[in-house]
Amino acid sequence: MYLPPVLFANTGNMGLPLVLFAFGDAGFNVGILYMVSVTIVHYTLGIMILSFDESPFEVFKLPLIYSAALGILLSVTGWSMPTLVDRAIHLLGDASIPTMIFALGYKLAEVAISEVKKSFAFGGLRIGLGFVLGVGMVKILHLNGVASSVVILQSAMPPAIFNFVLAERYKQDSQVVASIIMAGTLISIVTTPIIIAYLIR
Repeated sequence: MYLPPVLFANTGNMGLPLVLFAFGDAGFNVGILYMVSVTIVHYTLGIMILSFDESPFEVFKLPLIYSAALGILLSVTGWSMPTLVDRAIHLLGDASIPTMIFALGYKLAEVAISEVKKSFAFGGLRIGLGFVLGVGMVKILHLNGVASSVVILQSAMPPAIFNFVLAERYKQDSQVVASIIMAGTLISIVTTPIIIAYLIR
């Protein structure tokens, strides 16, 4: 069953553009760290849970794990990439935000809501529980300023589109997952402006 992961995995197409809009480049940098951290957990622990019976080593086939490890290694060592490579990566990074928004709209256009009550219940639970956990994490880690706002906002995003992709890949309830993503996205149209207004007050 893929429903437990979908309740916690929210880093995706909506979070980073909204963080950039609300908190600028400083918030965007924090948002990337948040996204990478949560995505690594989801693509390791989550996939190990989903695929353990078939292939307990499935997680080691994912390029994301190795690219994240390489990025951390480069950051820790302070090694500078050649100018040509650095500029190419920056160009790809600049294109990532509009690409995320396009991908979100494209995927949502293919989704139809089924089991309406369940979808809206879990979609709303994802956002509400995420907000509460985000506030709790901020207090536990003693975060403040832009960092605390970014963590709370990112935590209160609706489920990410990649949950549907993984549900399909590992033969879970993909239609239900897609419905929850759609319902959560619709709910976020109301909740996200309220949360942003609360954080930047």
